[in-house]
Amino acid sequence: MQSLGEILKAKSIFNIIISPGSRNAPIIIHFTLNKIFKTYSIVDERCAGFFALGISQQIRKPVVISCTSGSSVVNFYPAVTEAFYQKIPLILITADRPKEITDIFEGQSIHQENIFQNHVETSVQLTEDESKLGLWYNDRLINESINKCIIKNKPIHINIPFSEPLYKTTNHLQVNPKIIKTIPVKNYIEIPKFYEKEQYIWNRSKKKMILLGLHYPEKNMEKFLRKLSLDPSIVVLTETTSHIFGKFFFSSIDQLIFSMTIKKWKNFKPHILLTVGVNIISKKIKFFLRKIPPLYHWHIGDNYDNYPDTYYKLTTYWPINPESFFKIFSNSVQIHRSTSDYRFQWEKLRKKIIQKHNFFLKKEKSFSDLKVLFFVFKNIPNNSILQLGNSMIIRYYQLFYKRKYSIQSYCNRGTSGIDGCVSTAIGSAVCSKKIVTLIIGDISFFYDSNALWNNYIPNNFRIILINNRGGNIFRFISKIKLPKKIFNFFETKHIFSAKKICEMYNWKYKKVYNQYTLKNSLSFFWKKTDNPYLLEIDTHKCKNAEILKKYLSYLS
Repeated sequence: MQSLGEILKAKSIFNIIISPGSRNAPIIIHFTLNKIFKTYSIVDERCAGFFALGISQQIRKPVVISCTSGSSVVNFYPAVTEAFYQKIPLILITADRPKEITDIFEGQSIHQENIFQNHVETSVQLTEDESKLGLWYNDRLINESINKCIIKNKPIHINIPFSEPLYKTTNHLQVNPKIIKTIPVKNYIEIPKFYEKEQYIWNRSKKKMILLGLHYPEKNMEKFLRKLSLDPSIVVLTETTSHIFGKFFFSSIDQLIFSMTIKKWKNFKPHILLTVGVNIISKKIKFFLRKIPPLYHWHIGDNYDNYPDTYYKLTTYWPINPESFFKIFSNSVQIHRSTSDYRFQWEKLRKKIIQKHNFFLKKEKSFSDLKVLFFVFKNIPNNSILQLGNSMIIRYYQLFYKRKYSIQSYCNRGTSGIDGCVSTAIGSAVCSKKIVTLIIGDISFFYDSNALWNNYIPNNFRIILINNRGGNIFRFISKIKLPKKIFNFFETKHIFSAKKICEMYNWKYKKVYNQYTLKNSLSFFWKKTDNPYLLEIDTHKCKNAEILKKYLSYLS
C-alpha cells in the first residue's frame, strides 16, 4: 500500500473515494492517515463511482475509487462504462481475497481479476510477494497502468489481494518505489504533403459540415472554429456537450432538422463531414448522415484504438488533438468568400424555425415540460455549472437556441444511462466554487436517490426535479400504439414525491404546480442557503409527450 500511495502522490493524484469494507482495510488506513490525500467515504459503490466521475469531469485529472472484495466491486461497473466512453480517467483499486480461496465456498470471494476488462484501458493484478522482486513487479504494474490512465483518459483497474491480518499500521515509510514518468507528446501535421489531397478536396467542396459531439472545453477551439465559420461553404453544428456556443454556430440541431424530410435533407447534406468529439445526442442527424451520407467523412481526435466510423463512411482519421488540428488546418486552407450559399441555406432555415419556435411558446399556455424547461433554462445563473439528466431532459435542452456563454453544461452521454446522474452532479459540485444545478426527471432522480446519502454535498448545489410521474421518453419515441398492459413495462408510473427524501437528508425543499409559483420560487432558488436545495416541479397533469410532438410538428 505504501508503494501505491507514493506513486499516486508523485503523479499528483490526491482525490480518493472509498466505499467502506473490511478487506480494503489496508487501503482505508493508508489513505485516511495520510493528510496529503483528500478522502471521501461513500457507502453505495455505484454512487461512489459516479461521484468520482463527477469530480474527475471537473478537475480533468484521475480520481481513485476503492472498495472491498466481492459484489461491491461489480457495483462500480456502471460508472466504469460511462467513464470509458466519456473518456474520464478513473483509477479503480479493489481489494481482493487471496486467489487460492476463490471457488471454495468462501464468502465475498468472486473472480475479480480482469472483471472490467472490456471497459478499462488496462487491468492489473498485484502480487502479495514482498520480496525485492515482488515489490519491483508491483511498482512496474502500478506505474504502467496509472500512466495509461493519464495518457488515454480512460479508467484502469488495479486489483490487490490481501491476506489477514488486515489492520496493522506503521508510522514509517518502508518502501522507496520506482516512479516511471511519462512525457506527454502532441501529434502535429506540419508537413503539408501528408494531407495535400485532403486540402484539395476541402478547398473544392462547397458544402462542408463540422459536427461537434461530446467534447470538453478547450481554450482556443472556439476561436479557430469561428475563423473557419467565416467561410460561407462551412456550417458548424454543435451540441450541448461540446461546450462550443455562439451566433457563428448552429447549436440546436434537433430544433432545425427534427421534422425535416429525407427529400429536403438532400439540399442540406454536406459533401464533407468533419467530426470532433464522441457521442452525438441527436438521433435525427445520425439518421440523415447514415441514410444519405457525405462523400467524405473525416474524424479528428487523439488516443482512439478503433476508428470512430459512426456514419459508416469514414474516409480519413486524424489522430491528433482537435485544437492542434484546427490551429494548423485553419491557416492552410482557402476560404470561399462568395462561391457557396451553403451557410446561407442553414441561416435561412434557422431564422424560419426560431420564428415558429417563439410563436408556439407564446401561444402554448399549459404548465408542460416544454414550457417549464424553456423558462428554467432561461433563468440558469451566469457563471454556473449545469448538470443535465439523461433521457428527455438533455433532449429538451438541445431544442433551445439561446444559451449563455458562461454556463458549462454536462450530461452522462458516454453510455447515456440514468443510473448515476445525481451522483455525478454531486461529485461535480464538491470540487467547484460555482453554483451547480442538476435538472433531472423523476425516474432518473429516484433511481439514483442514494446519491443524497452523502456527507459532502455543498450548499451551492441545487436540484430541479421535473416530476411528470413516469418516463415520458417512451411516449415520445414510440410510433406504435402499444396495448396498455405492455406499455406499463416501458413507462414507470408512480405517485412519489421527493419531499420525504429531502426531509430525511435535511435538504431545503419546495414544490410548485403552476407558472406563478415557479417564477416566484426561481427568484430566490439560487440565493445562498445553509443547505442544498431541491425544487420539485409537478407537470403530471399535462400530456407532455403530445405537446412536444405538437411543437416539433409545428416547426416543420
